Amino acid sequence: MNTSDINSLLEKYLKGTSTEEENAMLETWYMRYENKSLSDVADQARIAQLDRIRQRVVLHSAPARTYKLWTRIAVAAAVAAIVLGVWFNASRYTDTPRYPEFASGSQDIAPGKNGATITLANGKMIRLSDAKNGVVIGNNSIKYDDGSFLSSEVTSGGGMALTASTARSQTYQFTLPDGTRVWLNADSKLEFPSSFINSKTRNVKLSGEGYFEVAKDKAHPFMVNFKTLTLTVLGTHFNVNTYENEKIAKATLLEGSIKVEKLFLKPAQQAIFDDQKRLSLQTLENAEKEIAWKDGYFRFYDEKIQDIMKELERWYDIEVVYEGKMTNEGFTGKVSRNKNISQVLMILEKTKGVHFKIDGRRVTVID
Repeated sequence: MNTSDINSLLEKYLKGTSTEEENAMLETWYMRYENKSLSDVADQARIAQLDRIRQRVVLHSAPARTYKLWTRIAVAAAVAAIVLGVWFNASRYTDTPRYPEFASGSQDIAPGKNGATITLANGKMIRLSDAKNGVVIGNNSIKYDDGSFLSSEVTSGGGMALTASTARSQTYQFTLPDGTRVWLNADSKLEFPSSFINSKTRNVKLSGEGYFEVAKDKAHPFMVNFKTLTLTVLGTHFNVNTYENEKIAKATLLEGSIKVEKLFLKPAQQAIFDDQKRLSLQTLENAEKEIAWKDGYFRFYDEKIQDIMKELERWYDIEVVYEGKMTNEGFTGKVSRNKNISQVLMILEKTKGVHFKIDGRRVTVID
């Protein structure tokens, strides 16, 4: 998008006539340039452009739910006076999909939804309602988070092993016996005891992806085991991504402090465990991207199409195949996880960098 495009979309937004897709274009354009400083856009023409956009934001009333975003966009908008913005590679943007049957949505796949299973130590499986958001596991019962009773087959004090799991296209929230809250992403599994009462530490094991809000208990450290690593925490918010088909496992700290083996993390830092079993630490510009899935979004920052399709594969329960040589360009953007897959793929397809065909639950990515 060039400056004219952005101005036009801003005008529509301020009038309240912009579509959800146009709002997403502006937001993802902003995310691309939010780390630019004004020193990068110092000449008078750009400053004047910034002032004009600021005035429009102040003089017009914007919908309350996104006003904060547009205040930030006003600060960043001057960057676009000389730099082509990117909304999923918008410099290559087209409104003409290659495959009309795909664009019409005649073949489509619905998004994932709430759903999970709890497996007891005796092998009994309890399927959780997709009409509920989560469950609370107590020392002698399991209830839904709205208080409705589910099961009493949990032993008190014995620490019976439980397993919470989501299939592809499922997500669910779990409150553990100590009060720790865990959100499981699609195709994930969490193993934990039915009680931590007689344990010096609170140990759980994760595969897949989970976001944790750990209940504080200095006397009983909380530990997450994943791959061959142990993450230790007293009370904090963090995300762990440890899918088997990913080259790296990641632990991202949002709040508090954690330790992954010998690495101590501060907020907005991430521990990375690669396929060579090397553990490293990096500081993130936007750690919130790592938990976008929990908030109902896909967020991509300069990511390859193959990495994007892995996320879609898990959430939509699809098989992905590739034809041709894939583009090496990075994709940046934000899309709701509540959209049908055709809507997400059409956004990607409009870049002209990739195209798609849907055949049942198989999605072909075409160069």
